Amino acid sequence: MLNYVWLAALAWFMGFFPLFEIYVAVPASIGLGLDIFSAVFWSWLGNFIVIPFIAYSYDWLTKFKKVNKYFEKLAKSKASKKLNGGGFWIVLFATPMFGSWATGVVGKFIRMDKKRLFLASGISIAVYGIIIGVTTQFGINTFF
Repeated sequence: MLNYVWLAALAWFMGFFPLFEIYVAVPASIGLGLDIFSAVFWSWLGNFIVIPFIAYSYDWLTKFKKVNKYFEKLAKSKASKKLNGGGFWIVLFATPMFGSWATGVVGKFIRMDKKRLFLASGISIAVYGIIIGVTTQFGINTFF
């Protein structure tokens, strides 16, 4: 049981951390021994929680120089320009490509409705996580 808690926490953290996100969290979690459902769920939760975290604590986070500099970089990125014109459907398709940190910052920056932002990014991360999980499991079962 303790091993499961440790692996779930690790999957959550990898999903939350900007350089890993769901792309690395799901395959790494499966490789470390989590079942596919747990790997996808905990990685999804870690990756999704970034969006409400940024939405509700943006003003507080921008008080830190390094974080503010990072957020400004994300807000001026190509991702920001593409998300700015789109709305729900762009967020739905762009979240896996640009990452949840960029999506959260840009969503806050363009003042997108929180409910739509959470729904679109949550669905997007879930679908992408399932695809990654299934292909990872298929690859493991095929080659090992």
